[in-house]
Amino acid sequence: MSSVVKLSCQCGNVQGALKVVKGSSFHVKCLCCDCQSYASKLNNEDLILDEQGGTELFQTYPAYLTITQGHEHIGCMQLSEQGIFRWHTTCCNMPLGNTMRSPNMPFVGISVKWMQFSDEQEKERILGPVTMKAFGKYARGPMPHDAYARFPLSYMPKIIGFMLKGMIGKKQSPSPFFKDGKPIVPAKIG
Repeated sequence: MSSVVKLSCQCGNVQGALKVVKGSSFHVKCLCCDCQSYASKLNNEDLILDEQGGTELFQTYPAYLTITQGHEHIGCMQLSEQGIFRWHTTCCNMPLGNTMRSPNMPFVGISVKWMQFSDEQEKERILGPVTMKAFGKYARGPMPHDAYARFPLSYMPKIIGFMLKGMIGKKQSPSPFFKDGKPIVPAKIG
């Protein structure tokens, strides 16, 4: 069973659709210092981060993501030369998704803030509950009681299985962020 979620940035310039396929995703919250730094660099912390400094992400396959308009408003940032690609809008500085640097990796962590839902109940019905909160040691204020201090190693078998399933099913392509094996825009470092 699958659902389609409409995507729209804050100003409406960048829009798209996400196919949500049961068993092909993870709904997570990341409290790491890199995600917090990224929100700061976009000058959009109030929109992106929750009160504890967490970023809500929906991790799935690039093949399930389509950008229907606003390609000219897409930018890419890396926090370091070896860092992941962090895709965002250049119009309203909204995060879109995170990918590995290689177009061959079947992974995209999509910002839930980009998704359009009528209410929290619809969001949870379609995405499911947050199943993991990682890097709680970086939380603003006390670490949430239901968060892991770091990334939990117990989650690795799920991630490996997800990546293998994606590679076998060639779910890395098409990707709205890569064309002909290259990023659609050069990544800015810093």
